[in-house]
Amino acid sequence: MTDLDPSAGEADDAGRPIRARARSKAGEAEDLRNADAERRAARISVRWLPVESLTPDSENARVHGPRQIARIADSIAAFGFNVPVLIDGKGAVLAGHGRVLAARRLGLSEVPTIALEHLSQAERRAFMIADNRLAELASWDDRRLGVELEALKSLDLDFSIEATGFELEEIELKIDPRIKSGGSRAPGKRPAAASPKASPVAQPGDEWTLGPHRLRCGKDGRSTTLTAVDAAIRRWQAMTGKRARLRSTGERFEEVARVRRKRVLRPESGAAEGAVARPERMTSRGPVA
Repeated sequence: MTDLDPSAGEADDAGRPIRARARSKAGEAEDLRNADAERRAARISVRWLPVESLTPDSENARVHGPRQIARIADSIAAFGFNVPVLIDGKGAVLAGHGRVLAARRLGLSEVPTIALEHLSQAERRAFMIADNRLAELASWDDRRLGVELEALKSLDLDFSIEATGFELEEIELKIDPRIKSGGSRAPGKRPAAASPKASPVAQPGDEWTLGPHRLRCGKDGRSTTLTAVDAAIRRWQAMTGKRARLRSTGERFEEVARVRRKRVLRPESGAAEGAVARPERMTSRGPVA
């Protein structure tokens, strides 16, 4: 029979408090991890807040002109408000000033927001600059962009392609002529199907409302003249940030373009091919012959 070492029991008794403290510390660490996870989840939660409760920063160095705000509004109208506005704990806007202005333009009552309450005052100021500056450091792959824009133009879209932020003239410039003609693309890629030349949006007899102005088209339907009318309308929209509308229906220029460009281009019956259509000069009171 072997005698038990009395010191073994004493060592075991001494180790119990140590193990207990270790278990306690492990539990505390787990609690801290859980609390941190909860705080992180709370940071990125999206809350819909009234537009009027948000305060744009008067010191924001990023300038948003009417043209850009109109483009952002078109994008929100087409795709939804998919990028939340970033704010601090008091509702001051850190990122998304343009989206807030676009929301007001659209008459929205609420917008999605994310509160960045974990940032210090200095971090908030720096983040506002970084959020804008870092996006500027990217660039376009013009070939791929042209392929994507050409693919979108070939689809029967229920929104204006200008909701991408590119105007039609820009889109035409971005599309590689080889892609438009169904020519060669990058190796391994299938060539895009050729699309018919887009017909003008404006048509003989149209009357367009451009804010306080009226723009009337003559009876002739020459493509070159009607294309000039389209260009004048787009130019006015770009300069004012507003939308021209067809007076007879109230539809926006882009909506009319979608409908009319689905039709096959063919000469208007009764229109003389050699005649000249004369769009009227815009004035605040109406057209002047």
